[in-house]
Amino acid sequence: MNDRIEVYGYHGTSQTKAASILKNGFLSSDNDYDWLGTGIYFFQDAPMRAKKWATEMHPDEPAVICSLIELDNCIDLFDIMWFPILKNVYNLFDEEYRSTNRPFPKQNPSRSKAHRLDCAFFNYASQFLSRQGQIVTSIRAVFVEGECIFPDSAIFDLAHVQIAVRNPAVIKESYLV
Repeated sequence: MNDRIEVYGYHGTSQTKAASILKNGFLSSDNDYDWLGTGIYFFQDAPMRAKKWATEMHPDEPAVICSLIELDNCIDLFDIMWFPILKNVYNLFDEEYRSTNRPFPKQNPSRSKAHRLDCAFFNYASQFLSRQGQIVTSIRAVFVEGECIFPDSAIFDLAHVQIAVRNPAVIKESYLV
């Protein structure tokens, strides 16, 4: 899928959950609104972004875990080679929903952070690629959030790179920051 790359990811959580993670390992998030589908979520190279998230979600006991992640067999949306592949997979995804009369997942990121369509699509794409012999261990993408840093800027104050690890075996080490 791609060359092996190692990056540091920062996982925001609570102190209680951090202790459990370091002892027992990470648990995957399986919400129907997770942006990159099922996985263990990290902010790449962004400990302060992870801390901000942890503080919002766990104001009484925020914690951040740093993990070394091997992006082998990653759907890496930094690489434009993925976009034609994903467009083709989307056509199959769309066709499957239409042929089974299932309601198409909806999202409205301008009003909420729920990305149900993206979540369903990336879960479908990962399963489809796995059936083709390409096991997806992680997905990495850039997300633009927040406010422009000055009028008319294309730079946003909460933009970040997010990684969803689908296979915990690619997490090589973890420690509390």
